[in-house]
Amino acid sequence: MTTKREANVFKTPAPVRRRSLHVPRPVVDARPRSRVVGPVSSFRRGGGLAGALLVCALVHAPVAAGADDTISEGNGDGMALRLFRPAVDSKGMFTINASPILGHMDLSFGLVLDGGLGILPVAGDDGTNFVEGLYSGVFSFNLGLFNAAVVGVQLPVIIGQGEFEGSIAGLDSSGSGENTKTLLDLQDLGDVTLHTKFRLLRVERNPIGLAAVLQIGFPTGNSRSFAAEPGFSIWPMLVLDVEPTRRFRASLNAGYRLVTGEGSIVGAGDQEIEYGSQLTLGAGLSYQLVLGTLDLVAESYANTLQTDMFKPRATPVEAIGGLKVFVERNSYLYLGGGIGVTNGFSAADQRLFLAFIFEPSIGDRDGDGIKDDVDRCINDPEDFDQFEDEDGCPEPDNDRDGILDVDDECPLIPEDRDGEEDEDGCPEGNEGDRDGDGILDNVDQCPDEPEDRDNFEDEEGCPDPDNDQDGILDPDDLCPNDPEDRDNFEDTDGCPDPDNDNDRILDVDDQCPNDPETYNGEADEDGCPDQGRVQIEENQIVILDKIYFETDSAVIQERSFPIIEAVAATLQGNPQIRMIEIQGHADERSDDAYNIRLTRDRAAAVLEALVQRSVLRTRVRSAGYGERCPVDPRHNAAAWEKNRRVEFKILETDAGPTGVEVACPAGRELIPR
Repeated sequence: MTTKREANVFKTPAPVRRRSLHVPRPVVDARPRSRVVGPVSSFRRGGGLAGALLVCALVHAPVAAGADDTISEGNGDGMALRLFRPAVDSKGMFTINASPILGHMDLSFGLVLDGGLGILPVAGDDGTNFVEGLYSGVFSFNLGLFNAAVVGVQLPVIIGQGEFEGSIAGLDSSGSGENTKTLLDLQDLGDVTLHTKFRLLRVERNPIGLAAVLQIGFPTGNSRSFAAEPGFSIWPMLVLDVEPTRRFRASLNAGYRLVTGEGSIVGAGDQEIEYGSQLTLGAGLSYQLVLGTLDLVAESYANTLQTDMFKPRATPVEAIGGLKVFVERNSYLYLGGGIGVTNGFSAADQRLFLAFIFEPSIGDRDGDGIKDDVDRCINDPEDFDQFEDEDGCPEPDNDRDGILDVDDECPLIPEDRDGEEDEDGCPEGNEGDRDGDGILDNVDQCPDEPEDRDNFEDEEGCPDPDNDQDGILDPDDLCPNDPEDRDNFEDTDGCPDPDNDNDRILDVDDQCPNDPETYNGEADEDGCPDQGRVQIEENQIVILDKIYFETDSAVIQERSFPIIEAVAATLQGNPQIRMIEIQGHADERSDDAYNIRLTRDRAAAVLEALVQRSVLRTRVRSAGYGERCPVDPRHNAAAWEKNRRVEFKILETDAGPTGVEVACPAGRELIPR
C-alpha cells in the first residue's frame, strides 16, 4: 500500500484535458516551502489538546458570507475535501452507520467537531500539503418514525486555511515569478443534507442487521473553495452489522455518492485529480469496556473517485479510534483521532474530533422496540419467541427446565427429569402438565393456567397476578408482596408509604403527613412545619433571638436557655448536618486581643451548653472572631448591638462540605485548624 509520504500527487503542471480550463502558470518553485497561516500553525505546534480546542474555537467563529474562490474560473464546478462525515444518527459509531434506529417519535440532536491537518498534497517527496487545516462543525437533527425509519438533517460549517509558494494547476494564484502564491482562506457553510434510514433486518433478532441510508445534499456551500460538492449530491448506502455478544459490534458501510455538477481538475500530468462521483466504503468495530457507560471504537473509511477507481491519489483512506462516553442513558460524548492511510487527495495527515449526541426522548438502548421506561432489561434485547415478549427481557429457557430453548423440543413444557430421555426437554409419563408450568396436573390446582413463578405461592400451580391483592398488578407493582396503603400519596406504585413526607414521624402520628416537620424546637412532635425561634437558611442556622451573656463574661444568661434548647432540637432533628461552627463576635470597644479571647470563651460556652443538651461533641466546634467581622461598620450603639452576636455556620452535611464562607477576610487567620 502506498503510504502518505511515498506518493507525490501534484508535480509540475501540464495542460488540463478539459477545454474550458485555462492552461495554468508553471510552478515557480516545486520545493516544499509551504507555510501555515493564521491559527493553523498554532494547531500544529500545540499538540492534540490545543488542536481540539482550536476546532471548537473555529467552528464557533463568525461565518463569513462567503469565501474567495480558490479553484480557477472555468475549471468545472468545484470539489469537496471533507472525508470525515459523521454517521447520520445517534445509533452509529463515529462515521460508520449502524442498523438500529430511534423509536417512534423519538428525537436526537448532535454536534460533531473535527479538524484535519495536512490535506491535498501538492509538491515534494515529503508530502507538502496545500490545505494545512480543514475544520468542520456539523449540527444534526433526527426523528424516528414507526420503529422502522429515521429522517433527519445535517448542517455543516467549514473553515479552512492554506498557503503554497508557487502555482497549482487548476487553482488561482497571485503574484509572479518567485513571488507566486496560491492561498486558501475559507469560512463558509457546507451543503445542507437531508437523510433517511430504513431498518430492513433487526440485528437483535437475526444473525445480521441490515439498513439502507439515503442522503441528499443541496448546493448551499462554496464548492469552488473545497467546502461543498459541485451541484447536488445523492448518496445511497447499505449498512450491515453484527452483534455476536452484548459488548461487541461490527459494522460495514458501502455506498455511492453521485454529484450532479462538473467536478474540477487539480494538478497536472499523471498526477492530476478530476473530481466527481465516488464509491464510499467504511468499517467499524465497537467494544463496551463498561456496559452502558464506555465504548471503545475503531474505524476506517475511504472514498475512491469513479474517474480513477482505487488509484492511490484518487482513493483517500483514514483510520481513526476513540472513546464513546455515555453521560445519560441515551446521550453521550465521543472523542478521538486518527491518521491518513493513503496519500489520497482528501485524506488528512492527522485528524481530531469531538462530539456530543443528545436524545431527549426515553429511547431504546438495546434496540428491541420496547422503550426503556417499560423495558425490564434495557441492555438485553427481547428474543421475541412468543413467550413473555412484552417485558423486554430475553428468555433463553422459557419453561425453566434447565434446557435452553434452542435445544428444547418442548420449550414451553418443562422436562420431568424422570431418568427417561431427560435431554430432549419434553416430559415423559402419564401425569401430564397441560399448562406447561412444571407442576403435574394431578397436583396442579390450576392445570390450564401456568404458575407465574414469582416466588409467591409457586407450589399450587396457579398464577398470582396481584400477590398482595392491593389492586395493582405485579408487573406494575414496585412492592408486589407489600400492599399499597391507599392514603392519596403515590398510590400507583404499589408500595406502602408509612411516612409520606419522610420526616421520621409515621403518618398515623403525623398531623401533616404530606408536609415534613421543621425541626426547630417548636412542637417538633406534631409532624407539621412551623415558624420557631430557629431557622435553617442555606448553610447557616439562624436564631431569631439573641444569646445574652453576663457583662465581660462567658456565662450565658438564663433568659437565653430557650434559644439554646431550640438550637439543640434543630440539630437533633436534622441529622444530615454533620458539623457546625459556633462563632462568637464582639463590638469594637476594648482591644482586639481582649475581644478575641472573650468571643472564644463565649462560643465555647454555647458549645458546652449544646453538648449538655445531647448534641454530639463531634458535630460542633467553636471559634471567636472578636471585632474583626462586623455586620454593621458604623461606630454607634445601634451598630455595637448588632455586632455582638453568636452565629452558627453549617460546615458539612451528608452531601459533603458546604463551601460556606466561614469568616470575613480579616478573621480568616482565626479559623480553627
